[in-house]
Amino acid sequence: MTAVLTGHGLDGLLGAADAHPFVRWEVTDELASTWWRSTGAVAFQRTRKAVRRTVNVLGDDDGVTALIDHLPAIAATVSPERRVVSVSVPQHLEPRLRDRYRLLDGGDWEWFHTTTAPDEHASHERVVPLDDVTRAPEVRAFLEAHSPTADTEPGQGERWFAVEEPDGSLCAVAAWGTTRAGAPHLSSVAVDTRRRGQGLGRTIVGAVTRRAVLEAGVCTLGMYSHNTVARGLYLSLGYDRRCAWSSRPVVIDR
Repeated sequence: MTAVLTGHGLDGLLGAADAHPFVRWEVTDELASTWWRSTGAVAFQRTRKAVRRTVNVLGDDDGVTALIDHLPAIAATVSPERRVVSVSVPQHLEPRLRDRYRLLDGGDWEWFHTTTAPDEHASHERVVPLDDVTRAPEVRAFLEAHSPTADTEPGQGERWFAVEEPDGSLCAVAAWGTTRAGAPHLSSVAVDTRRRGQGLGRTIVGAVTRRAVLEAGVCTLGMYSHNTVARGLYLSLGYDRRCAWSSRPVVIDR
């Protein structure tokens, strides 16, 4: 049986994870106060917007499997009062999680990262800052119509950008927030369904990514795995797909 050890502190976690960019940009000192490792894998706490902490398990298959088996002890630290803990594992290892525990419905998603600014393009001039507070009802209606699974709402502190029609109405939007560790994070990318295939997604993602990388040296984003068109766009703009996660609420018997 592979041993599971407990670690403390962000520097140690980054070392155990070979400075993986997901750990670098999604985990803070506070979240890394306690983490776990097995040979070739780590389990760590994460939260983005939710108050409750979740568990991510990253690394080699055998090491991840050992940490999956250790989840009851991990959950006792992460959420001692709850029987259900959200756990994210590499997608190809979700069956091992399912074999070991009772799972509730969750989702599959992917995390991307780049430190290279896309080339400047003339179309980027069309991308303008968007006042998401004053225009919040309009932005919400646009997202509901054209990207109902968008997970960032206007008026929450992100920087929003848009491509507008000549009359000022929206034809594409994107939000620039930050990860827990301070990296720019692109979300709620949406293009009017009637205007898809015209390069508007490439325009707004390219422009905002370029601005983020030039300003902060990095940009990250997440997407649901069913969106093959978005995946191709992000890869073509220089993003690396660093993680493919299956996130599931796991019922822990105590």
